[in-house]
Amino acid sequence: MPKSVSDDQLSTLWDAVLNLALPASEQLAILEAAGDGRAVDELALDYNDNCWIVTDAESENQLTYDELSALRSLDRKLDQMSGEANSGNWTIEALQSYDCWKDVRRLAVAALAMRQIAKVKKPAA
Repeated sequence: MPKSVSDDQLSTLWDAVLNLALPASEQLAILEAAGDGRAVDELALDYNDNCWIVTDAESENQLTYDELSALRSLDRKLDQMSGEANSGNWTIEALQSYDCWKDVRRLAVAALAMRQIAKVKKPAA
């Protein structure tokens, strides 16, 4: 039986998506503020740590199909970038200039757009 997902948990997930959507300079500032500006993988790990919410929120109808699709696309891209063979993707230089990070930002922006559309389409209480 899936867990019930709180609004705070959903908010934490979307915050992680937002961090992936930011320009590299802002992402680096977030990493510096957290204590290690070189730990580029922390951006993806923060998102990954909150991904369990997606399955539970889906079963509770807390995310739309479009939101789910966008989040899964983002997740697939991060998975493609991961692994020992792809360790070069997790450097400051990569964050600033590699196409894979441009793709991550584009996918994260698309997911945030789906979230905003879903909020607008929900009837007022």
